[in-house]
Amino acid sequence: MARRGAKGWEVRGIMVDPARLVERHEFYFDLLEHMAAWGLNTLWWHFDDDEGFMLELEGHPELASPHAFTRDEMKRLIEKAAGLGIDVVPEVESLGHARCITSLPQYAELADGGEFGFNAICPSHPRTLPLLAEIITEVAALFPSRYFHAGMDEVDLGDCPRCAARAAGQPAWWIYAEHAKAIHQIVAGAGKEMILWADHVEKAPEMLEELPREIIMAHWHYTDIRPDAIRRSLKAGFRVIGCPALCHWGDVIMPNAGNFANMAAMATELDRLRPADRVLGVANTWWTCWRGLRDAYLPAVAYTGELLEARRAVETDGFFRRYLTQTFGFSELGAAGAVAVLHAAMCTRDELRAALFDSADQMHRALSLSAEPHFARRAAAINSAVAILAGRAEGVQANRRQYQALILAGEVADVCFRRVSLLAQAFEEYSRAAHWHVDGAPSERVGEPLGKAAKILRQMHAETGEVARAVAAEWDRTRYADDPRKHFGPPLWRRWDALLVRLDRAVAFSEKLAADLGRGIDEYARTGRLPGGL
Repeated sequence: MARRGAKGWEVRGIMVDPARLVERHEFYFDLLEHMAAWGLNTLWWHFDDDEGFMLELEGHPELASPHAFTRDEMKRLIEKAAGLGIDVVPEVESLGHARCITSLPQYAELADGGEFGFNAICPSHPRTLPLLAEIITEVAALFPSRYFHAGMDEVDLGDCPRCAARAAGQPAWWIYAEHAKAIHQIVAGAGKEMILWADHVEKAPEMLEELPREIIMAHWHYTDIRPDAIRRSLKAGFRVIGCPALCHWGDVIMPNAGNFANMAAMATELDRLRPADRVLGVANTWWTCWRGLRDAYLPAVAYTGELLEARRAVETDGFFRRYLTQTFGFSELGAAGAVAVLHAAMCTRDELRAALFDSADQMHRALSLSAEPHFARRAAAINSAVAILAGRAEGVQANRRQYQALILAGEVADVCFRRVSLLAQAFEEYSRAAHWHVDGAPSERVGEPLGKAAKILRQMHAETGEVARAVAAEWDRTRYADDPRKHFGPPLWRRWDALLVRLDRAVAFSEKLAADLGRGIDEYARTGRLPGGL
């Protein structure tokens, strides 16, 4: 079992994303204990992004979002981390993902990029570098880590006339490279070693000849690992850190098999790369927390620890037995297998969108999903896993709420699969009624399958509402109940990926669907006109 003090890469860590959705602050203190128990030694603190700035600064108090960490809280977190052998590395978004700054009226003139999608703080505006220098310098002084992450991923400079005039005659990547060099000077001046997200370097490897070799390239590959891209950075003389996805766009509710495969592939590929002394390690990224149940992601944090000690794939069934023992105080083969099934058979984001349908278009997708050959097998596997975990709950000796979160994750997936199945059943009953109606069958015969369809839709609504209430209660336990993202989702274009928001919309839509059919049945009894359909 991985444990505190495990040997391995210099960086064995995870990245958390309080900028998008901050958990109750005590969670991050507890997370440090969990990390240390599994041999992790680095926490990347991604505290600012488009959606929020979760650290109060003395020099710029206007940036702080609701529920931001105070400086004193941050100092306590850093001190606890140090006592557990964990380095806390701050990240300040220094070019892209800067809407938390540029959305404020006093900085609106610094904004570049469109209203939706990616954006930037204009690197050519005369106010930009002085402002970033003030932020970076204060943050660097607060965090003792030798490292400082400057972000700079997914930049969209839009049609900025300043940048266009400044870069006339230069390659398309020149503005980015010049800004990266300027930020490096600020970070180095604060006594830190700069980390840079490497996606723009991967797109324009010519930049490798222009950037200071002291910069550390963080290569984020969330599906397929691209070792050639990492190898180019190594060959050019840069140190690298691999960044797989503990949580990414493809998963929802909790990590799925794709996440575990991605983590393992990153560790395996990094271990093969040379020169090994410039491979610093792995920071597993835990993004966009609104899409899942917080504590259902903790097994993947622990798996990261074992994985980075082994530097290769770790057999998951054995890992889940060890996880049950260390976290919940019991080891039982059936329960471990059930947890493994939850991860292996969990809904993907696209499947969840279809299952929690809130439009006619999504209903058609759900019906298509019900016809896929693997659907019934996965539905049965999830249902069985939930039953096994619930039946073993009495054996849990510690961390009961974390265990219940795993059960709830399975229940959400179970309801999603059941919604698809119930919709297919309701559609079949309605189709039978429509067929008999066309054939001129008596109204009593036509009304029987219509009534069955309405009953199925009411059952779907009730089951979805029950699990939505449970997820809302889990939110209140783990997050701040007054956070507007609870029921309205994150801002901008990402809002419909929020689990609770999608559940709320599905509840409302299924209620309307059942009510509309009920009224249609009443109308049919009076007029003989068949309801318009599902």
